[in-house]
Amino acid sequence: MNSQAVARSEEPVRRTNIPKDNWLGFVGDVLKFTGEVTFKSTLRIDGNFCGQVKSEGGTLIVSSGAQITKATIDVGVAKINGTVEGDINARDEVTLGHSASVTGNILTGALIIEKGALFNGSCRLNKEQAEESHPRTATPAAFAASRK
Repeated sequence: MNSQAVARSEEPVRRTNIPKDNWLGFVGDVLKFTGEVTFKSTLRIDGNFCGQVKSEGGTLIVSSGAQITKATIDVGVAKINGTVEGDINARDEVTLGHSASVTGNILTGALIIEKGALFNGSCRLNKEQAEESHPRTATPAAFAASRK
């Protein structure tokens, strides 16, 4: 057993608390679940899933210990704390939590990688997506004031 695996198993598991009324879906701790899922607001995966995940602007949460394989993920926001093998396209933002392990390509407007997360692949930040989801306007006076 390597030291990294030991360190990761001793860390407390952080879960994102979202009122259940706002959930559209939840995949629990199942042995194997395959196919294509499309949702509108929030989908949390705690178990094993193989396939496509789609949402126009929804949030996908992959919990610590969960695994998505042969993934094609196309969502608004992706919060990864488990394992993903495949491609992630998140219009607004991808967050790789400290227990995340991602192998594949990421296309997003913003990428956040916490210390301890593992990422093996390529990432492309889409400037247009980032500007649409996080518009920034700065006046020359504000810019000058920030440089003092």
